[in-house]
Amino acid sequence: MIEKNLRPPEENETMADTKENCKEWISCIPDKMNRFTHEFAGNNHLILDYTLASLNDLESWIIAHYQDVNELIADIRTLDYITIYIGETFRRYLGGEWDIDIDNKEDAHHPVITLTDASYKGEPQIAPMAIATECISRNKENYISGILFNYIASGIKTIDRLVEFMEEECYSFDSFSIGKYRALEGLFLDRDGNGFIYGYEERGHRDIIKHFDNEEAAVSYVLEQISKGEVDDSHLAAFTMDEEEIVEAEKKLEEMFIPFIRNDVPGYSLDGKTAYRIFVFGKNIRYIKGLEGFGV
Repeated sequence: MIEKNLRPPEENETMADTKENCKEWISCIPDKMNRFTHEFAGNNHLILDYTLASLNDLESWIIAHYQDVNELIADIRTLDYITIYIGETFRRYLGGEWDIDIDNKEDAHHPVITLTDASYKGEPQIAPMAIATECISRNKENYISGILFNYIASGIKTIDRLVEFMEEECYSFDSFSIGKYRALEGLFLDRDGNGFIYGYEERGHRDIIKHFDNEEAAVSYVLEQISKGEVDDSHLAAFTMDEEEIVEAEKKLEEMFIPFIRNDVPGYSLDGKTAYRIFVFGKNIRYIKGLEGFGV
């Protein structure tokens, strides 16, 4: 499938199968990823920017284009690019180095290409190709990012580190009071005596959902809520009273392959006019800052 969108493959563009050609394979990674994240991504309306969210988009593409794992394995060049992209995304978050386990084969043709690092929790190796193929049968569209998120979460034990992660992933603090951030209303995680409380605050009234004896337990619970999609990462990207302006903003986002939602407010003004609003999610807010027609 990739062949339809990229120039013909060159030497060393197939999966490594020995220690010797693994080094050559690794040397080709920058060129392969340049083509994959630009040419292939553009042809398939994807933003492949090595983020957690991009793994969900790629996984959706995989599920839409392959009926079963054997079909993906047979498309070896595409599997090679996908394997590298998953691995490089994991490396940006976790560190690690590429290696090959020639004594352990995922199928009849290829040894296991792995990422290794002493800091990995649980398993000493991560096998990106196995993750790529397994996502088809899982059919979740967040299986790959969920694995990476679990690795990331295992290293987050404090509220300060949790806030840093949320900042890096561009979660919204307009509706979550945590650490140095104070929201007018929404979720909160606060200290309560010797423990911590998590809940929802609206108009000065707090509903406590859960108590925790220690900080690590509180942080673990918030991370669980994040993994379930219960913590807001939406950002108001455009606000106008002019319907033509909001339509133009939608066109720009579609051209940039940025997912968004419209959430208009009828009767917003005193004379009954509608306020037109667009929200984007997570790190995609960074792509539109400073663009004409966006910003609030």
